[in-house]
Amino acid sequence: MSSRLVFSIDLNRCINCKTCEMACNDFYGLMGNHRRNVVTFETEADLHPLHISISCNHCMNPVCLYICPENNFQVREDGIVVHNPSRCKGCQRCIEACPFDALKLNPQTNCADKCNFCIDRIEQGMRPICVENCITSALSIIKVDANEMKSNHFQDADIPIVAYTNPSIHILKKQKGQIFLREG
Repeated sequence: MSSRLVFSIDLNRCINCKTCEMACNDFYGLMGNHRRNVVTFETEADLHPLHISISCNHCMNPVCLYICPENNFQVREDGIVVHNPSRCKGCQRCIEACPFDALKLNPQTNCADKCNFCIDRIEQGMRPICVENCITSALSIIKVDANEMKSNHFQDADIPIVAYTNPSIHILKKQKGQIFLREG
């Protein structure tokens, strides 16, 4: 595995519009079950809240892969972690094990569900639906050399499993005083 596809999130550009959430839900026909969520972090010292669009991080060492008794998870050569719901028995072990709360129980199928990186669109040369619909270009995909991939974005989270899973995500940190304004 020489390079991986990863989501890149520019914290300077996300305005909490939730278009990425809505586009994914609409495209996949999901009702009340989000594969992608925009989470807001606020501190008293910061006048501007921090918004981050998150989904499955397609980890380099995905705990869901190892904990699933039905072997429903696979890692593709491009690093995308794929879940095969056809054999899922809804035991929820993967849901409980994911430190990022990326897996959800689909109430319509009673099976685990997660972001699949829109692999059908990727294979057709298109971008994931969330990226395609991000109105500020805060969300994008990039190719990263797997040998150089280290997710240091969660080191301060004090969650030991994060060091183990090594999430494949690229975060452009918020610049002080920078406010994104969309043209048009």
